[in-house]
Amino acid sequence: MITEDELIALASTSNEESNFIDFKREFSPEKKSSFWAETVKDIVAFANSDGGVIVFGLDDFGKNSGIDCSELFSFDSAKLIDQIKKYTNYNFQGISIVRVEREGVLYPAILIKSISVPLVFTKVGTYEVEDGKQKTAFSVGTIYFRHGSKSEPCTRDDIEHKIKAELDRQRDEWLGNIRKVVEAAPGSSVVITNPSQTIAAGAVRFTNDPNAPVARLSRLSDGYPHRQSKVIEEVNARLSGGLSINTHDIQTIKLFENITPENSPQYVHKPHETASPQYTDGFIDLICSRAHADPDYFKKCRKFWVDTKV
Repeated sequence: MITEDELIALASTSNEESNFIDFKREFSPEKKSSFWAETVKDIVAFANSDGGVIVFGLDDFGKNSGIDCSELFSFDSAKLIDQIKKYTNYNFQGISIVRVEREGVLYPAILIKSISVPLVFTKVGTYEVEDGKQKTAFSVGTIYFRHGSKSEPCTRDDIEHKIKAELDRQRDEWLGNIRKVVEAAPGSSVVITNPSQTIAAGAVRFTNDPNAPVARLSRLSDGYPHRQSKVIEEVNARLSGGLSINTHDIQTIKLFENITPENSPQYVHKPHETASPQYTDGFIDLICSRAHADPDYFKKCRKFWVDTKV
């Protein structure tokens, strides 16, 4: 899953719209129905997908539109939330107004987080256009996802990807915590407490209390189902545009992302010192998300390998 910092960095350099980036020429809330319907559609599509950034003041090619959108810098984000709720009947809080610097110019942008359960439109997004005609941005009961540079109704693949991504996220979170417990230094222990503040079900706290009980996982490798060959097969099946990877690319990616069994248990594990690494579904998702966000990602990884090894 791409991070918020990575989204902002991508928005600072990308010259085309994508699964993660959208450009809008103007910020024009005074246009009411037309502006809000189209903007909410894109926000919802990004939230239902993997998150994204909408940058205002740019044309379709990422060039300055010449329209002042600085009003958004001081715009009350609660008004954005209200508009999303108006069309989805859900109080979506996963947005924030940020600044994106491009070629020394600051542009206002809306940063959108991914949501675990997709938002559904509960009100039609219809507005008037020229000659009294009407246009419908979305209909009641539709679910929108991001497909490249467009926000479109979802497909079966979108739903399958969403469910899988959420399951992977929860599993990686659990495995990361479990690994810390299993591989804790001698003398370290874990206790279950009843803290004054509410914490999520299944959360744990770490302690060095020698009297605390010890927890162990019998088969840690169950959470790492993929050998390297399977990772390559899965990634190549999901890539598009002629992109593909090989065994060397796996090593360059791990070096570029600083992925090791020690610091990235959510991606890779070695059952013992002489064993081959085993990988999670999350590692496959990471590679694909990076490649979809940046067509030159694999080239950058290979160059980093060469520069580092020289």
